[in-house]
Amino acid sequence: MPQGWKNRKGPTEGPNAIVFDAGRSHAKVSVVTPAGRVLAERRMATPTYDTALYTAIDTDLIFDWLLLQLEALSSFDIDRIIPVAHGAACAFLDENLTLVQPVQDYESAIPPVFAAAYARARPAFGETLSPPLPKGLNLGAQIFWHARRDPQMFSRVRWILPYPQYWAWRLSGALTSELTSLGCHSDLWAPARGDFSLLAHTEDWAQRFPPLRKAWEAAGALHPRLARATGLLPRTRVCVGLHDSGAALASLLGGWQTDTTLPALLSTGTWFIAMAPGASLQGLQAERDCMGAVDVFGHAVPCARFMGGRAFEMITRGHAEPVIRPEMLVEVMRQSALALPSFLDAGGPYPGLRGEIRGLKADTPAARTALGTLYQALLSVTCLDMIQSGRTLLVEGFAAHNPVLCGLIAALHDGPVLCNPASSGVTQGAAALAFLGERPMPRLTHTPVAPLLADEMRAYRQLWTAAVDESVAA
Repeated sequence: MPQGWKNRKGPTEGPNAIVFDAGRSHAKVSVVTPAGRVLAERRMATPTYDTALYTAIDTDLIFDWLLLQLEALSSFDIDRIIPVAHGAACAFLDENLTLVQPVQDYESAIPPVFAAAYARARPAFGETLSPPLPKGLNLGAQIFWHARRDPQMFSRVRWILPYPQYWAWRLSGALTSELTSLGCHSDLWAPARGDFSLLAHTEDWAQRFPPLRKAWEAAGALHPRLARATGLLPRTRVCVGLHDSGAALASLLGGWQTDTTLPALLSTGTWFIAMAPGASLQGLQAERDCMGAVDVFGHAVPCARFMGGRAFEMITRGHAEPVIRPEMLVEVMRQSALALPSFLDAGGPYPGLRGEIRGLKADTPAARTALGTLYQALLSVTCLDMIQSGRTLLVEGFAAHNPVLCGLIAALHDGPVLCNPASSGVTQGAAALAFLGERPMPRLTHTPVAPLLADEMRAYRQLWTAAVDESVAA
């Protein structure tokens, strides 16, 4: 167990936690026991709407839905709530704690003139370990755009809340900031100094963020009005919360109860994020979406990522087969059919390439499902190779429940591969943090993964890599 992670001994049963996960694709509410068991789960597609300037996240609709779920789940003996969310959104509040403008969706493009100005102003990678990303994926770019386009509006902004802490505020009224939320490709945090970046200071943004608190600390109690509306106890604790991949990493940091080196982690969902705690930060390729993401203790962790869930949807046209047959994988590889990156303008290892499908002779849902799965495996191993090698890998999230995908990754990864059968490492990690200091950290369970089609995958990767290299050189 890493230094700094300590738990007092205590009972293993008691009141449960709510984990509220405000993701880009879905919002999810989970009831989790102190031992890490998920008792109930509800989800909805994340709603958005168009403003005159950008697509906004419909936070009011999400909040109304959240309150309904809290009411429906209130019989589960809940005494705390912890929010997690992606790291590319924030809320602007004025002195009266009123939202100054809707919360921006990071997939909205920033106008070219502002994007170009921000590219000149943004901090060096060596300071923030935050790579330059398209659209609004660098949170600093969003803040810069709105500060420059309407200085009068921005002068009203007293508080800037990272997205997880926005939800803590909606539930408790408490204003907080947190390390993993600031230190994930935001351009706002300098991990080596443990302070806001020079950009955040010079632009007068740093003082608009509320005080830093630990993710597991109580931001405050559930607002009395919300306690009455949901049936939860007035003393229900609302934790500060954290970035979603930071929660998945926390599950590993606290739950890996062996004396062996911590494994690398592949956290999967809309985004596939490879993380290597304890590995060197030297040689990270900023231009290929590598970064040093800050963990709950403030340490920078080498990461690389791609939008694997969304790319799979595009490759399969949203009509994936529920079962992936190995013989179809072999057939697709035998035909030399290739899905080449990148299918989205969302960073990743090959940001300059446009997604392309070559050589698919039988264009069926089964064939596209096989092709999309091969694509996810190849990009996953590419990301892992960019940040570490020769280390055990733990797969969590969506991919951990896909034995074919895990087997294909194991065929190419330079080290043993394990999968975490929990429904979500993000949920598991966030819930464990909510009980930190009161309950023993749930042990992280895992099962070994046998390589699938190892010889075929190695040959296929050579073919795929050659085609990608040719596209890069063109």
